[in-house]
Amino acid sequence: MSVTRETSSEPAHQVDTKSIPLMTLSHVGFEVSTRGLSKSNLSSLTTTNSHTNRELSGSKLSGWLSGARSAKTAEKSSADSQSRVLLSDISLQILPNEKISVIGPNGAGKSTLMKLILGLIQPTSGQIHRHSNLQLGYVPQKFTVPAILPLRVQDLLAQTQKRLCASEQDFLYQRLSIVPLLKKQVIHLSGGETQRILLARSLLSKPNLLILDEPMQGLDPESERWLYEFIDDLPEFLQCAMVVVSHDLHWVMRGSRRVICLNKHICCEGQPSDLEVSQEFKKLFGHQYEQPYIHKPHDCQHHGPHAH
Repeated sequence: MSVTRETSSEPAHQVDTKSIPLMTLSHVGFEVSTRGLSKSNLSSLTTTNSHTNRELSGSKLSGWLSGARSAKTAEKSSADSQSRVLLSDISLQILPNEKISVIGPNGAGKSTLMKLILGLIQPTSGQIHRHSNLQLGYVPQKFTVPAILPLRVQDLLAQTQKRLCASEQDFLYQRLSIVPLLKKQVIHLSGGETQRILLARSLLSKPNLLILDEPMQGLDPESERWLYEFIDDLPEFLQCAMVVVSHDLHWVMRGSRRVICLNKHICCEGQPSDLEVSQEFKKLFGHQYEQPYIHKPHDCQHHGPHAH
């Protein structure tokens, strides 16, 4: 297991050559030991802790990391199992300005993969290479603030390193309707307002890779539509690569350049137009793109000995 950072002579945040990956995962796996551990202890192994967040405080990582969800562990392990494989043999590249959608069932390892990309956890096998100029942004699915904490929106936004000029920040705040919310307490925001604030916070640092972990989960249809439109139509100065975890198969097939189906390993991947005509995709997902995505169990015999 190793994580390496490539060297580059390019100025910071100017990674725009399409042939140079922002990140490369090579045969990456992640597993946790279950010997003698209770279910609660096992869950805690995959939960972002305060120590990890402190280690990341000096890294080039934006977003509100304490809102990261723990990896789902829905799959039952046998009593005599000594380890639980959350991900195995994951190989992929993320190129500048590429839009990747990740789909899969609960417990498939989607959140674990996002944490590996973010550097919140380290792989137990394989390698992760990050470009030296990688600048990460992150929008979690859920974000909570203790009720006793008097945190205003403007205070939350002030906690990130801003790399936008004044006119760019003003455009972002206007586009996301942030200005009327600046003096509000974060605990009083609606779900849609909270996601707009978190999205603004992640973009203030002008990332070249934005991670969105089911950002529309639990939003009303109008807020969901509005945020999808914003993501689909980012202004030029905010253009970046995106990895979006989503259960909305209709949006995934319409708005993605590449789709990855995850079920502890990569079941299938490709451009939406390629997957739509493949017999494997039709077998897994059918033709009901308008309906919420529901993963159906299947035999992943086409993926070799690493399939779980």
